[in-house]
Amino acid sequence: MFDAHAEIQLVYVEYKQVEPRLLEQVQQRIRSNARLDPGLMVIAGLDPLVDALTRRRRGEFAAINLLLTDLATDAPDIRNRMSSVLTSVDHYDITAPVRAASGFFGRRAERDQIIAAIERRQSVGIFGLRKAGKTSLMNLVSDLRREAGKPVVWLDISGVTGADDFRGRVLEGMFTAAKASAGEGSMPRLRTISRRGEVTTDSALVRQSWLRDVEVLAEFIGVTVELFIDEVDQLFPVRSYLGEQEAAQLFVALTQLRGMIQGARPGAEIVLVCAGVDPAIFETPLLPNGTDNLLYKLVRLHYLAPLSRDEMAEMVRDLGRRMGVRVRDYRVIDFLYAEYGGHPLLTRKACSLAAMDRPRGEVPWNMTVEAVEVATNTTGSGTPLQQAAEILESFGGWFPGEAALLQQLWSSDTEEAEFARELIQEDVSQIAHAAPYGLLWQDTLQPRIRAVKRAVGSVSR
Repeated sequence: MFDAHAEIQLVYVEYKQVEPRLLEQVQQRIRSNARLDPGLMVIAGLDPLVDALTRRRRGEFAAINLLLTDLATDAPDIRNRMSSVLTSVDHYDITAPVRAASGFFGRRAERDQIIAAIERRQSVGIFGLRKAGKTSLMNLVSDLRREAGKPVVWLDISGVTGADDFRGRVLEGMFTAAKASAGEGSMPRLRTISRRGEVTTDSALVRQSWLRDVEVLAEFIGVTVELFIDEVDQLFPVRSYLGEQEAAQLFVALTQLRGMIQGARPGAEIVLVCAGVDPAIFETPLLPNGTDNLLYKLVRLHYLAPLSRDEMAEMVRDLGRRMGVRVRDYRVIDFLYAEYGGHPLLTRKACSLAAMDRPRGEVPWNMTVEAVEVATNTTGSGTPLQQAAEILESFGGWFPGEAALLQQLWSSDTEEAEFARELIQEDVSQIAHAAPYGLLWQDTLQPRIRAVKRAVGSVSR
């Protein structure tokens, strides 16, 4: 049923209500035991709400709930119960960034490179296509650093309301890290934060003294603080969706941290790990007003391409077996890779659609090339084709010149396409992001994600 090659953890729960932390505790136990399958567990208990609890964790692992009260003599047997649970949760259909390690696939080389850079106190910027796995990779690395006992501060710019909020969140994160290192010891005296870790509501005082308090906290912690910032491109005024004025103030706040990030003061260093779509904040030497961009080349840029074929195959097969789907035909993998180039979201969307048409109650079900082909040609909201068009639209919002050149390169007009090819061959910098982001193969200029080219064709028609 599970296509598993390891033991499956069984959890017997006598309590009538299962707390969410049980799933975390079981996951920790599974991760520490190499004999156990990391993506599957069985919970036998009395809480009928466990199904709802585990559905929220789809894509991370499959927790099969066996409700003991249903296992009476006239109830369906255990196999039927497991079959119904397996087929009721779609582990392919996940759009939120991955948190649990068991829901993360591939990226081992990227993970190791980023950690090695952090260890050298070298800041890193991760940039790539929409939904390519940037935040998931940041989540994985930050969790590994926490497990290693490193002080980690996490900020998501999409949830920040302004520059004062940014400063306050940095202060709170630094205070929490310092508190963890202090244990029962006393904390340093700060101007902007109370002893309980509450940032003052006096905005003027925060703006005046926040950097001093960050330095005091960094020195108190005594080791390099690792600051993770997601959607960092929203801080660059001329390219931000936040509005130029608000982004400009946030840009100033990040610039104020530059000295600590560059390690100008020993014992109070911060290493920056950030992610976004557009690296212009670190690629552009001058601001629009002609002044120097003080964040220019502050981080080492790391472009995140889609998954490799083997990484994609691992993801497709592992997520599938958590819902009773087998992907053993290599032609399915070949087709998915040719169509989506390893892009995780598009690949999962296609597999999700294909699995929807499985015969009712058939566990395990073998995914076929025909089922995947039907999924790739499906149109409408939420389909892989529509998502591919959104990816290109998002890319075009950040890099309009490159997107226009790609559309010309993929035009049905052979003369127009050949002209675009000649332009690129004369100056490869015209696809400076399209190639490393994985939209096309740089050596052949063929589309890596065929679905994006097909989406261009459908839009142009």
